[in-house]
Amino acid sequence: MVIARLLKLTAALAALMLTASPVWSATDARINQQAIAAETSDIAAVRRAADAGDAKAQLRLADDYYLGNGVEQDFEKAFEWYSRAAASGNIEAMAELGVMYAKGLGTEQNYDKAREWSLKAAGLGSVEAMYNIGAAYDNGLGVPKDLAKAFEWYKKAAEAGYDVAQFNVGNMYETGEGAPQDFAQAVYWYEKAAAQDSPPARFNLGRMYVHGQGVAKDLQKGRALIETAARQGLALAQLNMAAFAYRGEGQPVDKVAAYAWALLAADGGDPDARDLVRTMEQDRELTEDQLKQASDLADKLSQPVA
Repeated sequence: MVIARLLKLTAALAALMLTASPVWSATDARINQQAIAAETSDIAAVRRAADAGDAKAQLRLADDYYLGNGVEQDFEKAFEWYSRAAASGNIEAMAELGVMYAKGLGTEQNYDKAREWSLKAAGLGSVEAMYNIGAAYDNGLGVPKDLAKAFEWYKKAAEAGYDVAQFNVGNMYETGEGAPQDFAQAVYWYEKAAAQDSPPARFNLGRMYVHGQGVAKDLQKGRALIETAARQGLALAQLNMAAFAYRGEGQPVDKVAAYAWALLAADGGDPDARDLVRTMEQDRELTEDQLKQASDLADKLSQPVA
């Protein structure tokens, strides 16, 4: 049965997250942190400063071309300006060059050059570059696949505070891949990432509380963590909330809530959630009034958490 399998709360998501984005780009986060949005900035002024050799302006212009903010998206021009900023000593531009060489954006794909620039940036303290080197070893991109080395680089980035790396370190401790299996350490690193609002970390941490792995078993706390991840839009967490409600795990059976959570997970692309929605509809487990209640609840649950 679909529900019986869901309640195992497997680590499928954790495994997926390690390979879902082999090379991470800092561009989006950096743009979002800028005081003036790129699409409303004075591009001409930025270009003048960039032409004059201002590394920060060169990085900003590269970001604008990379994302198409205020200018037409152009990866070749982005690559050109990242190269100029990197030559001026900008660490973020060095890390971004590693990304562009790895993805073949604006230039030919070249893993050797990607590694070269990533190592330069990592040596100067770029946590994104540290992570990307770990991802290269994790996925065998331009280097032999080596989970121990991947773990080493992920941990460098994790210790520097990067939440995605913290999640990966927790996952590798949990599964014993690339590091000795250590549930207590897995919980430690999941907690670090969860404290930075990481939905996957909250889901995995919640799952460990549910099963009492590396921490005292606490179904209520585990369920609360999974619910937070679900409210953040994580489909697998939403699916598990549907399973909790459907079977009454840690709460009374609530098929309205189960259907609402399943709708959200199905909308997020989860095939098991689609199966659950289809089963509940075919078996007429809810009245027309309850279906409307569930739809309204799904709308409410999909709103950002305050």
